[in-house]
Amino acid sequence: MKTTPKTMTGAVLALLAGLFCGQLVAGEVQETQTAGETAAAVLLLFDEEEPGTGTYPVRYLVTDDFLRIDDNYDASDYVLLDRQTSTIYSVSHEYGNVLVINRQPAVTPPDSLELTREPVPDEQAPAIAGRQPQQFRYLANGELCYQAVLVPGLLPAAVAALAEYEDLLAGQQVASLENTPMEFRTPCYLSRYIYAPGRHLEQGLPVQVWDNSGFRRALVNFSAGEEVARHLFSVPSDYREITIGAAQPSLDE
Repeated sequence: MKTTPKTMTGAVLALLAGLFCGQLVAGEVQETQTAGETAAAVLLLFDEEEPGTGTYPVRYLVTDDFLRIDDNYDASDYVLLDRQTSTIYSVSHEYGNVLVINRQPAVTPPDSLELTREPVPDEQAPAIAGRQPQQFRYLANGELCYQAVLVPGLLPAAVAALAEYEDLLAGQQVASLENTPMEFRTPCYLSRYIYAPGRHLEQGLPVQVWDNSGFRRALVNFSAGEEVARHLFSVPSDYREITIGAAQPSLDE
């Protein structure tokens, strides 16, 4: 029988309840061994799935200054958010390129876009680190866009980094909205990718997110005090930078 996100919810939360408890304690007592070469980071490891794909891992490493997203191994291509400059770098080792996305002006949702959420009570969901997970349905103009299970008040600094990343991507989507065909500009599209991409993060740390298209994201591992190599938060200086929205030099130059 095919397992759907809804039937997985109880099992995932039960697994995470034990995982979070142990990792939080470990994270509080772990000390940096080689401060010059490593950095303390929050690790969030998700399994993700999109329509037509299998499940694949996505690792998030969060520090005060950076957010790195990769394929759960150090040598993979990666996305790096510099939280101090509000700049996103997408690094491709194969092509030796770095795509640079700068912050765009903030936009306000139009009055015609009504964003709502509906709680889905689940009193049997196990507590995670002493906090009760909450499930919500997120709607735009009455249309169900996606659902999420979140833990309020858990790892707020990491949640803030995820929200910053979503906001920066949304700014770039706004800049290219004119290239999006009108038939694709549904209330859900506009809310998820333009005007309120990370609105579920206002309710806490996501442990599951899914929609009816086949997209699914589930938290499978976590560490509150991971020690990782500091160079993971740098951009190769010899790669060619391509800035979105800016004129690029010819490949012949």
